[in-house]
Amino acid sequence: MPITESKMSAGSGAATVAALLGEAASHYRAGRHGEGLRVCRRALAIDPHRPDALALAGALAFQSGEIEEAAAHYAAAVARKPDFAEAQYNLGNALLRLERGEAAVAAYRAAARFRPDLVPIHNNLGTALQSLRRFDEAAAAYRAALALAPNAAELHRNLAIVLHEAGDRDGAIAAFRQALALKPDWESVYRSLANALLEKGDWRAARDACDASLRLSPGNIEALGLKSLALDEMGDRAGARYLVDFDRFVRTVEFTAAPEGFAGMAEFNAALARHALTHPTLRLPPKTDAHYHCPTLRITDEFLAEPKGPAASFERMIEQAVSDYVARIAQADPTHPYLVNPPRRWQLTSWAAVLDGEGNLNPHVHYDGYVSGVYYAQIPQPIGAPGQGNAGWFELGASPSRFPCKTVPQTLTIEPRPGLMILFPSYFYHRTLPFTAPEPRISIAF
Repeated sequence: MPITESKMSAGSGAATVAALLGEAASHYRAGRHGEGLRVCRRALAIDPHRPDALALAGALAFQSGEIEEAAAHYAAAVARKPDFAEAQYNLGNALLRLERGEAAVAAYRAAARFRPDLVPIHNNLGTALQSLRRFDEAAAAYRAALALAPNAAELHRNLAIVLHEAGDRDGAIAAFRQALALKPDWESVYRSLANALLEKGDWRAARDACDASLRLSPGNIEALGLKSLALDEMGDRAGARYLVDFDRFVRTVEFTAAPEGFAGMAEFNAALARHALTHPTLRLPPKTDAHYHCPTLRITDEFLAEPKGPAASFERMIEQAVSDYVARIAQADPTHPYLVNPPRRWQLTSWAAVLDGEGNLNPHVHYDGYVSGVYYAQIPQPIGAPGQGNAGWFELGASPSRFPCKTVPQTLTIEPRPGLMILFPSYFYHRTLPFTAPEPRISIAF
């Protein structure tokens, strides 16, 4: 039967709790967090008010993925002992994981009052404030951490990110450079620096940052895309075109034979369009989302998720087309930066994009991919009709508006048609040109 206070003396109860906490701590050190949590719960059943027991239970629950329980234990610990800075800090961590940003900030601030010498408290306070888009306060928190640890490259990087978000581009560039001075092999920070330098219009320095990234990570997709923009703006059109070579790397595939189970391509495309329009995740992204382009654009989450329906056949079409594409481009100059470090394995991710009768997609890239593609399931009239020009067409090459590019880019426009797939490297900027039509334009990107 459970041990309760009514069944034992206070002395024996305290000894039992101490023994249980020692056992739970041993489980924690050994990585047996679930077992340790069960033991800790037994201790708390005897004495539910010990701050050290509550804090240990919080740590074990957090490591076990029981974040709500962890937050409850930490909150109980600091209620009993408000100056328990470590518990306040860990409460902030749990609340941050639960996306309760304001409460996390309060917990971190309480921890900092009692232990202003702990760097992680200030750093995580900065993270919580950043999640709330309170960038100036986040910068102050990171500076407080840097006052204690001025040689911590990660803190300079964190400060740079919030300064960039706050619009202090020069401050961000200086902080990124300081992070790299302390950690010169930090490849991703070179790319962050390159983005900030491109936004400033410092093309040559941006190119140099991209080159540093590529030395550390040959073939890095983001560095290739950013470098192509820098070269164009420096006047090195040939260098930019070598990277963004439409003739070599853009392929179109026209599907004319329907997959098994469909009478023809028209029936298959109609099924794909219905699957997109009825997909449970189809939604308009919020304006703060990187996928937001215009108020008429709805996007799904993973299009290839179960139940796949016609997307199962579509998945096989992509796999074959991408395999053929990769094999063909590999026959080109193997020293090309895009080809020097191809992935040995790859997996698909896909999403449907529904433009409801009008709109556009801004120039963007897929830096988390290697090959990108788009397939057209439904193209409404008047796209492609005489007199409509390139309205609603797919365009490669235009630069995003966040960079102050002055050079008129070399572009490639392709008329979208149902059954057409376009394949290209993931660092090629691409967009949908504005259009107006009476029906949705439905494409599936991957």
